[in-house]
Amino acid sequence: MKTESQTEHCLTNHPIKVAFVVDNVAAAMDFYSKTLDLEVDAVYPSEFGPEENFVFLKSKTIYLELLPYKAMDGAPVGFHHLAFWSDDVQRHLDDLKARGAKITSQAFPAGVGGITLGDLEGPGGVRLRLFNQQKLEF
Repeated sequence: MKTESQTEHCLTNHPIKVAFVVDNVAAAMDFYSKTLDLEVDAVYPSEFGPEENFVFLKSKTIYLELLPYKAMDGAPVGFHHLAFWSDDVQRHLDDLKARGAKITSQAFPAGVGGITLGDLEGPGGVRLRLFNQQKLEF
């Protein structure tokens, strides 16, 4: 049985997106869309040109985000973060901090697509991210 606190914090049981840094966006997009039948849902430009766009692909249960290596300030190719939906990123970050989470960034705009993000650290240094975008509903 969930406590009132656990019910209020249901964002933690709603992962919505996993993100990978890729060194070839077009090849990754081709693989995930043609081989695994994921649907390209959104493409957001980066300052590095059309070959280096940010891409959201969707399945029935979760989004996959492709992050172009050139735009990721030296982040290694591979897993980048697991994102959880939040209807109020800063409020949830504050609440998670009060519950003992190590917050690594306050809420900030992603710069494209009306997206707001905020980061915290999971066990082993895994980046966890709170995500909000007005057009998405869960």
